[in-house]
Formats: sequence, C-alpha cells, structure tokens
Amino acid sequence: MFSSVLHLPTLIIFSLLINTMIGFFLLILYKRRPKDFCFKYWSLSCFCFVFGGLASTGRAFNLPAFFSYFIADALLISAPLLVFAGLIKFSRFRFTKRKRRYLKLGIAGTVIILLATHSFPMVVNVFAAMTLACLFLICSQLIATSVFNEPVYTRILRTIFILHSLIMLIQAFVYVLQPFLVGEIVTPNVTSTILLSHVMLTTLTALLLPWLSFLKLERKLIIKSQRDGLTKLSNREHFFTSVERHWLNYPDRPVMVMMIDIDHFKAVNDNFGHTAGDRVIKRIASCLGKSLRSHDLLGRIGGEEFAVLIANETLDTAEKIAMRLLSKVESTSTRFDDNTISVTVSIGMIEAIPIEHKVLAAFSAADKALYTSKHKGRNKLTIGVL
Repeated sequence: MFSSVLHLPTLIIFSLLINTMIGFFLLILYKRRPKDFCFKYWSLSCFCFVFGGLASTGRAFNLPAFFSYFIADALLISAPLLVFAGLIKFSRFRFTKRKRRYLKLGIAGTVIILLATHSFPMVVNVFAAMTLACLFLICSQLIATSVFNEPVYTRILRTIFILHSLIMLIQAFVYVLQPFLVGEIVTPNVTSTILLSHVMLTTLTALLLPWLSFLKLERKLIIKSQRDGLTKLSNREHFFTSVERHWLNYPDRPVMVMMIDIDHFKAVNDNFGHTAGDRVIKRIASCLGKSLRSHDLLGRIGGEEFAVLIANETLDTAEKIAMRLLSKVESTSTRFDDNTISVTVSIGMIEAIPIEHKVLAAFSAADKALYTSKHKGRNKLTIGVL
C-alpha cells in the first residue's frame, strides 16, 4: 500500500513538472521586473533542478556515469547555489572580493571532486547530498540576516531551508547505509519519501521566494515616505513621529533639542540658482549627519531648516556638539560650476524633560533661540530656556 502511494517514477515526473512550471512562473516575473535579477536566478535554479533530475534518471538506464552522475549532480548543486545568488541582495551579507574568491575556489573544488568521484556512485551521491545540505544551511543563514523586519515570514523560510538541509543529510546516510539494507521494500520507500519531501519543500521555497522582492518594494515605498527626497534625511512628518515616540518611551530622561538654519540661504539661490541651493542643502545635510551620532535624531523640516534631538547627554556635552557643528559647517564648501560656495548655520538649542514639556513647546523654544542666534550675527549658538 505504502509503496503504491509513493510510486517513484510518478513522483519523479511530478517533481520535474512542478519545478518546470515554477521556473516559468519566476521567468515571467523576471520579464515583468527585469531589474530584479533574483527572479532570473531562482528561475534558473528551478530549471537546473529539472535538468539535473532528468540527467539523474539516466542511472536507471545505465547511461555513462559522466552524464548521469557528474552532469546531474553539478546541475542539482547549482540549484541552491543560484538561490543563494538571488538571496544575497536581500541580506546584510557583504559579498566582498575576498568572499567571491573563496566562492570561486569552492565551486572549482566541487567540480574537481565531482569529476574525480563520478565513477563511484555511492561516493559522489554522498558528496553531492552533503554539499546540498551545506548550501541550504548557508541560504538559511542569509535569511537570518535579512534586511526585512518580518519575523514570521523569515522564520518560515529559514525553517524550510533547514528542513531541506536535514533531508539532504538523511539522503546521505541512506546512500551510506544502502549496501546494508536488505529487501526491495525499504529502500524504494525511503527514496520515495525523500523525493516527496523534495517536492514539497522545493515548491514551498519557490512560492515564498518572490515575496522577498515584494517586501523589498514595500520597504522602499515606506522609506521613501519617511525620507526627504533631496537629503535622504527624515522628513518633517517622520522626524516628529520619531520624536513623539521618544517622548513616550523615555519621559523622565532629559533631551537636547536643536533647530538649525542655513544663514543667508536666499542669497545662494539668488546668486547661483536653485540647483546650487539644492547642492548646498545636500552638503550641509551630509555634514550634519556625519557629525552626529547614529542614534541622534536628525531631520530636514523645512527648506533650509533642520532639527536634531540628542538624548543621553548633558547640556555641556550637547553644547560642545553644537559648537563642533558650527565649526564643521563653516569649514565646508560646495563646488558648483566654477564657484566655491561657503555658508554657515545658526543653531538654537534647549534642554527639555518630556514628562514636563510638550514636543511643540520644546521645538518652539528652540526655534526662538535660533532666531536669537540670527539676530546676534549668525553662525552662532544660543541656548534657550523653556
């Protein structure tokens, strides 16, 4: 009964048809979104699995070992390797020149071993299964370093890769133990079960992988809605949303609020044009971003106006940071055509305690301090009070 349900030739045909259809589905997605090379890699992965599976069926017809073992296993190993290539762009993995060199050496070593062992069925089968297991574990690790904050989705995909790796390990043990298994019932059933697991896991993987691209698109749209188009800093809405969140999470901790404005910016636009003005804004934004810490909040809240929230620092330290910003901006210049444009900024800063002061009141006080800096001659810092 069990043997008839898991009929091996039927499973092989079913597996190859499923992967062929998924391969064409991913190819269509790639044609629709040619910039997403991941679909191309994953489509090729399915086709490698199909042609590798077809080549491996030659073992039942006593075809040359070079075709039925070397070519077959090379294609089957290429399948998760192409999945890996498509996953790289979605992870925080840095594919440096050194790592690429190691990958090339690993591929070359694998080809050499396959060539050397393809005449020894058990050896090449065990090696191929172990290699596939390692590749699926690597893919699982890439998902673990995903740039997406989607724990349920990434956990499911990681689980599938780990299960695929375990199936490969079981298959390797079956190949090792096969000479010691007695009877014709056990081995076909084990092989059929492994192949059925292949079909299920491969199908699930191929159906879930495209969601990575859609998640990436969604992430881009979210970031675009939160970032200023010119400077890539937080826009006004996102900046104040982040400030409100900080106000709620740390009500008892004092914070320093800065308002920063570029001095005589209208003169830059009048004398050099708005394109030059945009370049100056970008330059100042870059200067501010590099001078502040990664956990400080920085946003562009107006044309030439920026806002900063500094947490976990004393007023004296914040004052030193502000003076450093003044000095840094003053020493920075922007090249536009044949002109060198130098500007300064004015800063207004106050100390606020979230539980005692509202966000609007804090930033209004910092804004008043900013205008005091303007009236004092610009390129100055004024510390206001609430």
